[in-house]
Amino acid sequence: MSRLFSVSIPILTSKEIQYDRRQWTTGIVLILLSLSLTLGSHCIAGESPPLPPQPVFSKQLQGVLDQIVAQNLKRQPDLASKNVHLALIDLANPEKPLLAEYNGHKPVYPSSVIKMVYMGYVYQLEEEGALKITPQVYRKLYQMIHPSSNTATAWIIDLWSGTCGGEQRSPEDYREFAQDRNACNRWLRSLGIENINACQKTWGCPIPPGEKQFLRGGKSSGPWVNRNSMTAVAAVRFLQILAADALVTPESSEEMRELMVRDVRNQSYQRMRIAGGTPRGTKVFSKTGTTADTFHDAGIVVLPNGREFILAVFITGKYRGSFIRNVSMDLCNYFMGD
Repeated sequence: MSRLFSVSIPILTSKEIQYDRRQWTTGIVLILLSLSLTLGSHCIAGESPPLPPQPVFSKQLQGVLDQIVAQNLKRQPDLASKNVHLALIDLANPEKPLLAEYNGHKPVYPSSVIKMVYMGYVYQLEEEGALKITPQVYRKLYQMIHPSSNTATAWIIDLWSGTCGGEQRSPEDYREFAQDRNACNRWLRSLGIENINACQKTWGCPIPPGEKQFLRGGKSSGPWVNRNSMTAVAAVRFLQILAADALVTPESSEEMRELMVRDVRNQSYQRMRIAGGTPRGTKVFSKTGTTADTFHDAGIVVLPNGREFILAVFITGKYRGSFIRNVSMDLCNYFMGD
């Protein structure tokens, strides 16, 4: 993280000032230049870097992705094409990122993939000075991302929103609650990311009445109209910004990627996900998500040859097979040989 620093300028007495007019002018210019550089570097350090370019659709990359998806769907007859949602960004040239997708603009319930967004928002708030990532907060972030604890996620959401579930609220109190919970969404919009709804906790236990009220859009009964949601295209854009060290600051981005490191040698459950399809020496930074009807992964892949791509694969339904791993493997083979 960026740290403040200061510069001290000695104060001279009148007896010490022995410059002629030219020396005096030169000295003032040098002092002002030093201050300008110092303050300028501090301002730059305190600001997030510019966002990377939006990825552009590539007909060639789309053809590659379509072929890979088709051949893997053929091998998995129990997986319907309508339940598969993918997005791919090729970062061979970070200044001209290329995009391909398959059902990638359709919103789906992201399950635990949403936790990478909550992590990003915590780091954003620290950069703003609104909270501090203490050892306790960092442990909760680790538990939220690495073993994907729902309890830690609820704690983190209560931290950045200042809310808790509790009982149903009056209309006035509910509006304040919803405003606080949507703070993360407002941050996403400031990044230009529209197709993610990140305001709900992830549940592995009974849902309190106040949380159900929020899921129902403020009503005491009815369907869950305000669930978390995400498109595969929005997921890869979020990860593209993280890969570019531009989500908050380079230092924060590095810390976040470290929390997302995946290695099948000590995370066996990753064998059917993106990391499971990568060759030895590959770096994978991802967030998986699994519920009774979701089987997801979204991550940054850095191959041994330096080639980098971003992949999101969201599968809805009961499927639990090797589709994500096989797509990852085929893409790795393509990019390693390209």
